[in-house]
Amino acid sequence: MAIQNGKCPNCGGSLILDSLNEKSICKFCGSEFVVQQAIQKLQIDGIATFDALFLAAQQTLDKEQDFDKARKKYKEALNLRPNDYRVLWGLFLCEASGIDFAYHKKGYIQIEGDIPSNVNEIIHKYGMVAIQNAPLEIQNYYFQEIEKYKLKYQHLSNKRKKEGCYIASAVYGSYNCPEVWVLRRYRDEQLKKHLFGRIFIRVYYFFSPKLVKIFKNKHQLNLFIKKRLDKKVKKLKEKGFQDTIYFDSM
Repeated sequence: MAIQNGKCPNCGGSLILDSLNEKSICKFCGSEFVVQQAIQKLQIDGIATFDALFLAAQQTLDKEQDFDKARKKYKEALNLRPNDYRVLWGLFLCEASGIDFAYHKKGYIQIEGDIPSNVNEIIHKYGMVAIQNAPLEIQNYYFQEIEKYKLKYQHLSNKRKKEGCYIASAVYGSYNCPEVWVLRRYRDEQLKKHLFGRIFIRVYYFFSPKLVKIFKNKHQLNLFIKKRLDKKVKKLKEKGFQDTIYFDSM
């Protein structure tokens, strides 16, 4: 027996079917039908429903600017395809537009303290997941758009502006590369949770800019540090720290 869901081709009733059977009888309308046709009908109807919801959500967001209504439609579509990057990105845009509206229309004085945390939440809840499920060429676009969005509200953050992983960025040539993403996750998800970890971070941020200037053009020293960092990154990945795209908290 190979159990699959299907829909009666005659009445549309939802059925649980044995795909090994050639035909079956609908328990709702009593009609006989071909099992494979019932399975295909469910698939076709599901695609049609998703496409309709996705298109309606897009139009509601783009033309009507109704964020709440668009959000509901996107979430309905997400129930049908939980990992669809387009839907996840649509939800990110809905939430981002809602924050923009609240900030510009309702008065920032009452809500400015909440905005940085709200921005971080929607980035990680929808933006990051959309990036993880999107094709590579789309990932780069989403990444750039999220960075632009973060900059809009950077001034509202009460935290000291982060200077980044100086040494790691200098060694690997970029603040946004898999190795540095691992190290940034380690910083935020482990070091920051402990007193000595936070002390280490403060000391690191204080001395690392000076150290970077010292070994900036010293190839052998950079190579030596890179080998040590590579080993550290490897161990962190073995512990579960991912090397996928990562956004710092504001």
